[in-house]
Amino acid sequence: MNQISCNVCMDLMPLVKDGIASEESGALVMNHIETCEDCAKALGEKTAANAAMDDVVVLTKLKKQFTLFLLSVIFAGTLIGMVLSDGMSMFYNALIMPAIGGFGYMLFKKKPYFVPLSLFLFSFVWVSIREIVKGFLTYSTVVDLIIMSAWWSGVFAAFSAVGVLIAGLLYYAFKK
Repeated sequence: MNQISCNVCMDLMPLVKDGIASEESGALVMNHIETCEDCAKALGEKTAANAAMDDVVVLTKLKKQFTLFLLSVIFAGTLIGMVLSDGMSMFYNALIMPAIGGFGYMLFKKKPYFVPLSLFLFSFVWVSIREIVKGFLTYSTVVDLIIMSAWWSGVFAAFSAVGVLIAGLLYYAFKK
């Protein structure tokens, strides 16, 4: 059989390991590593590195990255929605809050009620602080502040609950 150089052998090694090289290329690589210790050693090292790459490890990393991405989207969307709720752009919350609910359903599939509940609590604190900073307490009572904060928080939570419901129904529909 024809002898190949070490460079050609190194180029063909990934194809041989993946099982996609032709029989002739595989035979050339195997013939070469019988006579070349460096290439045989390189083939063994790369095989060990690939064996360490486990599907479970890869899926776990991807799941962690996806969870982090969803948490980031939910947090950023909530902040954007809260900032927009103070002006004329507050009607964008009719789109933002259901989207947060949908992303939250993907994140908390077993307990999706966490999304509207946590959004209620976050927005209650946000609206209360915003109104206190604006000077709400100078012309009204604390009870009025609590009622107003709870009302706005209820609206945001209801919008996100609609998103959770829609995501749940879509999941159920496509699961079948």
